[in-house]
Amino acid sequence: MKTLRLASLISIFLSLSSSVASAQHAADVVDAKMKPGWKTSAGTHMSALKLRLAPDWITYWRHPGEAGVVPRLDWSGSRNVAQARILWPEPQLHMKAGFASVGYADQVTLPIEITPIDTGLPVELDATLSLGVCNDICIPIDLPLNLSLNGAGVHDAAIATALEKRPRSARSAGLRDVSCTIAPHKRGVQLSAALRMPPSGLREFVVIEAPGLAARVLPTERQGDMLIGHSLIRSTGGAPAIDRSAVRLSVVNEYGTVVHQGCVISD
Repeated sequence: MKTLRLASLISIFLSLSSSVASAQHAADVVDAKMKPGWKTSAGTHMSALKLRLAPDWITYWRHPGEAGVVPRLDWSGSRNVAQARILWPEPQLHMKAGFASVGYADQVTLPIEITPIDTGLPVELDATLSLGVCNDICIPIDLPLNLSLNGAGVHDAAIATALEKRPRSARSAGLRDVSCTIAPHKRGVQLSAALRMPPSGLREFVVIEAPGLAARVLPTERQGDMLIGHSLIRSTGGAPAIDRSAVRLSVVNEYGTVVHQGCVISD
């Protein structure tokens, strides 16, 4: 089984290196459109990128799951932009080539909050979003994101709806207890999280994120009312310091995503 999964993983990532496939199929797979949005009361601009995907294709959330492409947003070419960040709507679980992939199918609106350096001056967004779209093969795509923003803008219902669809608390899905363990691994350390919560779908997958540390998410186990996820954190210089309060736990199924911050339940 491990050999078959490894062969599938190699196949996926070999396809990522095919520039011919990228050039041939990208335009047929994804249609991208920027939405300028409005200026918030905090002085930021709430814009968005709307993606439409061809049938059976997906793109990835901020963490792709067992295999896939981590999205990267580069706004370094912009003017009067201190920061640009994607406010991710809740993703769903998809099985691709036998791997649990976390992302979006059909269409998705990704809100992008743009923080200007000077709120009194226009903003020129000149950014690139690098992402992957996958079906039987994966295609890396660099999407140019260009906007000229000045003034109040116009409230956009599609962006507002996407903001409302961000992941909800895992406690609302019945999370009663959580604990984390850290164990040595030949490639670093394995961070595991046990969440006591009822089943929430036909397939469940736990994404464990330790901000600032490179991690590969491993398969999830269900043992009665306990859902157990694992993450391999690579390290070559000894065991990395892991702040358990900063660990983000996301439970993803075919219906959506719930999240919990930290390795304990706080009242």
